[in-house]
Amino acid sequence: MAFFSRDYEVFLLLAAPDAAPLWEAAQWTPFAASLDGIVVQAGMRGKAGVRSLQYTPKGKPVSFGRLGWDEKSHAKWTHGPATTEARFMSLEAWAPAWTTCEKDGQAPDLFLALVNESLLGLAGKPLQFGQRLVCAIATDLGPAAAATVRQSLAQLAAQQDAVVFAHTRRQWGSASPYGGFTHAIQDMPIGGLFRQDDPHAHPLDGDAFSEPWTRLGPA
Repeated sequence: MAFFSRDYEVFLLLAAPDAAPLWEAAQWTPFAASLDGIVVQAGMRGKAGVRSLQYTPKGKPVSFGRLGWDEKSHAKWTHGPATTEARFMSLEAWAPAWTTCEKDGQAPDLFLALVNESLLGLAGKPLQFGQRLVCAIATDLGPAAAATVRQSLAQLAAQQDAVVFAHTRRQWGSASPYGGFTHAIQDMPIGGLFRQDDPHAHPLDGDAFSEPWTRLGPA
């Protein structure tokens, strides 16, 4: 099986503009705990890897060193009341880590990406949502794993008063005529979700998205 041809259940959550940021430790810790079992299951292939893009007030990248899916790593990149020197931009979590996926030629069992909408060049503009979250679970992990992820995200959607909570089923990517693959799930959060460059200038209906999504209800 090619790297890109693995099938996934993919979930999309667009949080309300005033929802508490998921990168705050108080929000992230219980959410991450709800996915710990899936990460452990993926650990049979190798440890999970996490990377977060954040900046100082002067615009310099913040270095966190190597991050995994554990309490010590979560504490490094999440924000608390005393956090003043970091501006959260994005987060990616791969289980197993991207290096393991490249080595064994198989896409991850679990992928999660979180983006802070206010840092996408939209400063000062009214936002329809404040955070983007994409989470994908490989279908070959079984229906119970997909159900766990869906329930975790449904609870989060309720907490964040999500303006969109939706699902689709697709492969990791599609074959490129030039070799390799394109339109990967990992590219969705920044450049692959919407038809328009500014999704806040258009209604969040079916025409807004680059591919079909089925709307879900929160828990």
